[in-house]
Amino acid sequence: MCALGFERCPSEHAVYRRGSGTSLLIVGVYVDDLVITGADTAEIISFKQQMTRMFRMSDLGMLSYYLGIEVSQERDRIVLGQAAYAKRLLESAGMEDCNPSNTPMEARLKLSKESTTAPVDKTKYRSIIGGLRYLVHTRPDISFAVGYLSRFMEKPTMTHWTAVKQILRYVQGTLSYGCCYARGGTDGLVGYSDSDHAGDLNDRKSTTRVVFFVGSGVNTCSSQKQKIVALLSCE
Repeated sequence: MCALGFERCPSEHAVYRRGSGTSLLIVGVYVDDLVITGADTAEIISFKQQMTRMFRMSDLGMLSYYLGIEVSQERDRIVLGQAAYAKRLLESAGMEDCNPSNTPMEARLKLSKESTTAPVDKTKYRSIIGGLRYLVHTRPDISFAVGYLSRFMEKPTMTHWTAVKQILRYVQGTLSYGCCYARGGTDGLVGYSDSDHAGDLNDRKSTTRVVFFVGSGVNTCSSQKQKIVALLSCE
């Protein structure tokens, strides 16, 4: 890629860019699969021809499915979703026919690693949490709940599993949800952030939540525990 004039993204090493403005070309690489995007069709065709001369390749046309992510490309918008993946996840948890929930987690829910309820199967708990973490790619609405319950994979109990099942019930009722990127509108960057104060019952660390929008679509989303114990909200 570098020999073809591409620059590697410093924060995401699987993403490369070449050119600027209307001739900007962005390529995402996963093993031997490439996702190519850009505003100039001629530039995209030229790059494909370059790669075809160097490697034996297949052109699969417009992107519709990639690593479990469904891509719906319409005239005025692109929608990313994982409905099929979410259904398989529900089936693996034995909850394909569960009743849906309106929220992924109870408000102000506080859990501890020292729960006194009965232990549950660690392997199953970790497997479902791992699946939910992959689902977060197109479902930022569950990122906080999934990140919070990821803290209890060492010794999960029935209390923790009950909370996981609520996320799954929420997913059941929102299978069609995803990330939508519409044409037009504002191109400005808008960000929101918030954090609780000493919310973790075990180490008293706070959890920060951040989401950035470019236009109508989510560009960056993060929910993670802070590295130090903050003694005041400003800190």
